[in-house]
Amino acid sequence: MKLLLLNDSPLLNYGLTSGFSSEDEIRSLPVHLPNWETLLEELLNLWKPNYAFAEGVSISTVARKLFPLLRRHSLPLIYWAIDDPPDWRRMSRPLARGASLVLTPAQECLPLYQREKIRASYFHFACNPSFHRPVPPLPEYESDLLLAANYYTSYPHRKVGIETILTPLLASKLNLKVFGNEQWVANTDRYTLPQNVYQGYLPYTRLPSAYSSAKIVLGLHSVINSPTMMSMRTFEALGCRAFFLTHWTPAIEGLFKNHVHLVWSRHPDETLELIQFYLQRDDLREKIARQGQEEVYQNHTYRHRIESIRALLEKG
Repeated sequence: MKLLLLNDSPLLNYGLTSGFSSEDEIRSLPVHLPNWETLLEELLNLWKPNYAFAEGVSISTVARKLFPLLRRHSLPLIYWAIDDPPDWRRMSRPLARGASLVLTPAQECLPLYQREKIRASYFHFACNPSFHRPVPPLPEYESDLLLAANYYTSYPHRKVGIETILTPLLASKLNLKVFGNEQWVANTDRYTLPQNVYQGYLPYTRLPSAYSSAKIVLGLHSVINSPTMMSMRTFEALGCRAFFLTHWTPAIEGLFKNHVHLVWSRHPDETLELIQFYLQRDDLREKIARQGQEEVYQNHTYRHRIESIRALLEKG
């Protein structure tokens, strides 16, 4: 299979591409480049990929120029709607109309695509064992608690997770480190982190080091009512053999077992109780972290994901 990526995001470079075999040929031409149209025309005249591939908002600003260009070359587009379900109407649906196949991590969106006569398949996030794995800890990331996540004002459900997982910890004397965008210290919600907590943006290449250096890794989700959709950090943290503590969602409970693969909390007080308990139990943290890693390596790698849709792709 020959696949042309229209973006160069870490999600694709360190995640999705690891699911393909050595027999597949993958090239990348990001459409955020200033001269992307000329470069794409030249590439497609010389190379005949089976599919173009894009995810999320990566093609949102160029879709009106991109879709006709792909049609001229008879190149079908696979669109990974990673922001389903909250952005289905605003983002996914209009972009999906230019795709021959839509992949969604939210099963409840499949009937919506079917209603629009858009071909769609369930396709979730995962981990890449060659990248998402334990590595030696680094002093700058060593902590009791670590969160790698951005602050978003556009996802109200995310605030539920923040109030459940993060807020109760801000008054504690634990070594808490939060990495993410600058919205953590400057947002319209007036929710700001103390200077000693906010650590700036974390380069994706340092994610395994950060997760390998913390006693407890925290998780937030932008969707709390989907049967399947959850943060991609769930699979990535477990792949790094991190002890992962997050807030309960039906998706988390549907894929993982509490106190076996990870731990979830339903209330701020429960969060504090769980942290106080597990910080004193290195053995249990290590056991659960190991079981979580085994679970994602056995069932939730990008190799599993690609194999689940390969027959669909080979049919054309």
